[in-house]
Amino acid sequence: MGKFLKLALGAAAVGAGVKLYKMPNKERADMFSKNFVKAISKFSNGLPEPEVNSSGDDVSSQSPKNLITEATENSKWVLGYSQKSILPEDILTKEYCIGGVTRLPARFPSGVLDDVRVRVICLGTTEGELSVFAAVDCIGLSNRCIRIIRQRLSDFCLENNIASINVSSTHTHSSIDTMGIWGRIIEVFRNNRKALIKGEGELMNSCDEEYLEFLYGKVIEAIKEAVLSKTTGKLYKAYMGNASESTVSDTASLKERGIKGYVWDRREPDNCSCQLLRLRFVPDDKNVKETVLVNFGAHPYINSMSEPGKGTGENISGDFVYTLCEYLESAGKNAIFFNGAIAAVYPTRLYADVYTFENQAKAVGNELGRITLAMTKSNEEIYNDELLNPESYEAKSIIFKDRESYYKRWVKQKGDEIIEEVELEPSISLKTKEVPLKVANPIFELISKCRVGNYTVAKSDNKQYESVTEIGVLELGNTLKIAFIPGEIEPDILSGSSSLKKEFAFSGEDFPESSLKDVLEYEDLTVFGLTNDACGYIIPDNDFSMMFLGSNKFMQKLFGNHYLEIFSFGKETASTIVKAFKDLK
Repeated sequence: MGKFLKLALGAAAVGAGVKLYKMPNKERADMFSKNFVKAISKFSNGLPEPEVNSSGDDVSSQSPKNLITEATENSKWVLGYSQKSILPEDILTKEYCIGGVTRLPARFPSGVLDDVRVRVICLGTTEGELSVFAAVDCIGLSNRCIRIIRQRLSDFCLENNIASINVSSTHTHSSIDTMGIWGRIIEVFRNNRKALIKGEGELMNSCDEEYLEFLYGKVIEAIKEAVLSKTTGKLYKAYMGNASESTVSDTASLKERGIKGYVWDRREPDNCSCQLLRLRFVPDDKNVKETVLVNFGAHPYINSMSEPGKGTGENISGDFVYTLCEYLESAGKNAIFFNGAIAAVYPTRLYADVYTFENQAKAVGNELGRITLAMTKSNEEIYNDELLNPESYEAKSIIFKDRESYYKRWVKQKGDEIIEEVELEPSISLKTKEVPLKVANPIFELISKCRVGNYTVAKSDNKQYESVTEIGVLELGNTLKIAFIPGEIEPDILSGSSSLKKEFAFSGEDFPESSLKDVLEYEDLTVFGLTNDACGYIIPDNDFSMMFLGSNKFMQKLFGNHYLEIFSFGKETASTIVKAFKDLK
């Protein structure tokens, strides 16, 4: 696919026939973008309109209903937990495609570094209905997949007072392709184009439906188990770092700094969120484990990379998410991780000079797991805890070649600061909304026409290509707001900073809408990304350019780095989603 895109864009470049260097950057990119659209459209001409994917399940009405439960004098929090492996037994004997890295030919697993799982919490109060939140170690699940899961659980939901089921993807780049765009794309494209135009042969499916059926089953098992294991208890919130700003100094307070230094943004300007949110459920029954929910934004991509002596990128792995949850489990906790605003945000590759990719991923997960527990403790408590003590970590886990670990530096920098943990009153509000998204990217039009990819794209009544997605706002204890985002959102859209302003934007114009934090009137807004859909990158309209020919210095000088737009539904995606949140509110 990457080679195909570059060829198409190269053809656009040849056809332009102008002197590039004399043109302003925006004008140059706009011209190439128009020619790129034309080049892609040639491949689409003559193909029938895309059909709405059908699995045989009646999924059209399967959307969560709104839920509002206020706290009363006698109400308590209720939570249930479960997890299941989603690794098939034939992982090394069947040719599963690995999702997350665009390579030709497709990548197939040569080994398994660690497990990939679905983790589930069921959350509610003793006075109202329940909501289910699942986090799946996969590259992404389309809204169609979510609705299939909901439909198959519809009777169970009625029997168990469940108002909504919400499924997020952790977006690990070392998982089995669940979107159908990282597999045998060219083979499927050629076959299906021939079948559709000439009527020769049968259509091929680019997504492994057999694996999806296996995945649905494991998710459903875990949801049922979580609901049936629910128990009463107390829920606590602790967080550090601004929800959508990385531009804080190293000397700022821990509350402001968050996990600065552990994440970075590859898209200029570097403005990723450094917030880490922890929810901790403490059961009334002391024989039941505590459950810890962790949320921050970063791509689990480390084990997908390939470099001699470092790793092949061809092993199944939950990446840092697996090790993060494993560490919390070693501390006697149930663990679940929800990814955040991850657009082009990546974890810092700790100890990259001495580590294999596998150990780099382990280092990130280990250290962020420790920070998750340590941020509400004094340094004295940290050094007296064998699992948290940085000296123990250095001795047992990592060879540092006479240097201290990043985690030890964090503990020193933390000093006497302690992040406050706040008990949340047992009240919950969840509002959701279906949103039609205009699909203006010709790549998604093409793959939909050729039945490639696990997307549902069709022409609407107004003759535009659209895909229906979902958004939502979860409010817990009247003190925490979480926005459900159906893709990989640029953090600036939350904060209103940098690329939303004309002086930093590619177009030289301001973003046409307010930031999400202003729309939802919550300064420390949290995001659960890739939730109830995986519609690609969500880039501010004013910083959007459908032009990418590579990341080398020459191409970036000509066009900037706009790789993300290639895998976005289109220029108006961000403003459409923000408007939908306005309507939802």
